[in-house]
Amino acid sequence: MASSWSQLVGQDHLQAGFRAAINQNRLGGSYLLIGPHGTGKHTIVQLLAMTLLCRTSDPKEMSPCGVCSACQQVAAGSHPDIIRVEKPKDKTVIPVKEFIGEQDTRMKEGFCHDLRIRPLMGGWKLGVIDDADFLNEEGANCLLKTLEEPPSKTVILLVGTSEQRQLPTIRSRCQTVRVGPLSREASSRLLREVHACSEESGRIEEAVEISGGDIHAALRLLQGESGKVREELVRHLGAAFPDPLAIAKFLTQQVNEVGKDASKRRSMLRDLFSISVQHYRQQLRIQVFQGRTLPVTSIRLDRSLRALRELDRSANQASLIESFASDIAAGETAELGDIG
Repeated sequence: MASSWSQLVGQDHLQAGFRAAINQNRLGGSYLLIGPHGTGKHTIVQLLAMTLLCRTSDPKEMSPCGVCSACQQVAAGSHPDIIRVEKPKDKTVIPVKEFIGEQDTRMKEGFCHDLRIRPLMGGWKLGVIDDADFLNEEGANCLLKTLEEPPSKTVILLVGTSEQRQLPTIRSRCQTVRVGPLSREASSRLLREVHACSEESGRIEEAVEISGGDIHAALRLLQGESGKVREELVRHLGAAFPDPLAIAKFLTQQVNEVGKDASKRRSMLRDLFSISVQHYRQQLRIQVFQGRTLPVTSIRLDRSLRALRELDRSANQASLIESFASDIAAGETAELGDIG
């Protein structure tokens, strides 16, 4: 995990923005960090937490030591002055009780209550809401007063993937920080310098392209038997007449092989859909270069991108695999709808 702002490769403007805010004593009370998966949002959360809570370095120096007890607790996710909320794996939204407590203990526990308790170790307190994409209106309403008037020396950080997926009441009460995808050069540098990846340049660049800039996905693609998995999936996708049963069977097999952990299964399926996106993009480039384009290639690319968005919306994985395989084989993009 990151302990130095130098590890936030390709996002120097964001570091400069937080530095200016801290040095001018104008750090906001509520921030909404928006950007695609794997672009550094959680790294920013950790670095800002270390910067404010480090026991040996002044926040204005933007140089947390990384070794004091506070920094170590931030890295381990156990610092008592960081209150964190995330969507439970078995839920489709963040439950209201996470913010204001159970029915019989309303406003006596939960995120909003805990933020108003004085810091236990340092001068600052941080509230972190992961999965802000999964805030429903009831949960958001519980947060409004806290976001609008956070306690003194408290910073609330909401982490999401898209502004369109945030409720207007939330957006209007937060400073939005857009964390854009890294360039290929920055992504490759991050993999080499921060994640100590020693693969050859060609493999790293290919992983970056397939992952769409998601560094975590790129790392997964560079590990284990990912090369063979990609070759096998591309073989199915590139057939003159793709077999929907064979595609579905292959995808299901790969997902099952990672075990029963929901996050790992989701990550594997994301990687497989990303490979599909990269494959059809590559096919389009070749067709344009040859002076011919096949509409079915664009349709299959659109269906692959749509599958990624459906996965983000927590679609049933078995149904998603089945419909994806069927639509790819038929050259259909599936019914159009409001999926973000």
